[in-house]
Amino acid sequence: MDSRYHCRARKRRYYGRVARAAILGLILTPPLSYAAASTETQWALQYLKANEAWKITRGANVKVAVVDTGVWSNANVQNLLNGADFSDASGTNVGNGLVDSDAVGHGTGEAVLIAGTSSAGGDHTVGLAPEAPIVPVRASDGTHAGWPYGAAPAIEYAISHNCRVINLAFTLNLDTSEVHRAIQDAVEHDVVVVAAVGNDGTSQQYYPAAWPGVVGVGAIDSSGKVWARSNTGADVDLVAPGVHILRDDNRGRVGYSDGTSEATAYVSAAAALVRSAHPGWSAAEVVAALVGTADKPPEMRGAVRDDRYGAGILDVLAAVSLTRPPGVVGEGARQLGGVHGGRDVRWWVVGAVGLVTGAGVVVFGVVRRRSAG
Repeated sequence: MDSRYHCRARKRRYYGRVARAAILGLILTPPLSYAAASTETQWALQYLKANEAWKITRGANVKVAVVDTGVWSNANVQNLLNGADFSDASGTNVGNGLVDSDAVGHGTGEAVLIAGTSSAGGDHTVGLAPEAPIVPVRASDGTHAGWPYGAAPAIEYAISHNCRVINLAFTLNLDTSEVHRAIQDAVEHDVVVVAAVGNDGTSQQYYPAAWPGVVGVGAIDSSGKVWARSNTGADVDLVAPGVHILRDDNRGRVGYSDGTSEATAYVSAAAALVRSAHPGWSAAEVVAALVGTADKPPEMRGAVRDDRYGAGILDVLAAVSLTRPPGVVGEGARQLGGVHGGRDVRWWVVGAVGLVTGAGVVVFGVVRRRSAG
């Protein structure tokens, strides 16, 4: 892997402080070369039992916003919609998101991992939710400099355009108020928000993954081991395949990459599959399904969660096969457990009757994560 691509942004002033950003997918084998991509050649789809999950749903009718570097207009995505472009750091929409000038096509790669299709002759990446519509929302031009400015309006655009899942495969080193408010707005509008935890191989805390309400995602390899460079800590909610992942770039090539970005795309796709299979479920119920069905590898030693795996390894088939969210068994509530964002945070499951308050949000009859105290 060319580790040079995991670079920090140029320093920019953000409300009087220095904000740095990074995108989290790294190219393994430059130059990329064409390869036959299918469930047979993509170990991640085999690991996630995609063929079995697709017998239940393929993600139709669930819009997924890819807030990233844009998506190449010729990307191998069946349902690629017009989006928006906030990459000039002015907060103004200057395009439709169908451009990706990033050096390795980071946003395009995320889109095809979520919803790529084999319809173009079988030579491109197949996504985990191939019928999910993708809304490209460009927050950066690929230079990394504009993320703190472009991310907030990009997220708000996704909310206003009825995206049910938002994919955030970047990190910010500061708790920036504008982006934080946009994340809170998404959670309050019943959107599943998924974010990468980082590629440092440390316990360094990054945003958006550190904020309550966000599903923080780490990466595993094909043996189910946590990738050595996947960050650990309280912000990890789930892990998913993120090593030696076959994906398209923004020039029509297919190659391999590593990163928590790739793992994030798979969790976003899984959320789209669950929402498609269970359109009446709230975002919190979808997250409870993903967390509650996560596979517990031997390395967790029977723990409900740990700082490497979070709640465990994404099990897409188990999540889409549920007939109701885990724990929704009637009146009352029980704790699914876990900590998040450096604070004690619990998933509470509320039955048909009940009231849960947290972070100023009142929710009836759903699952909600809240900070204790």
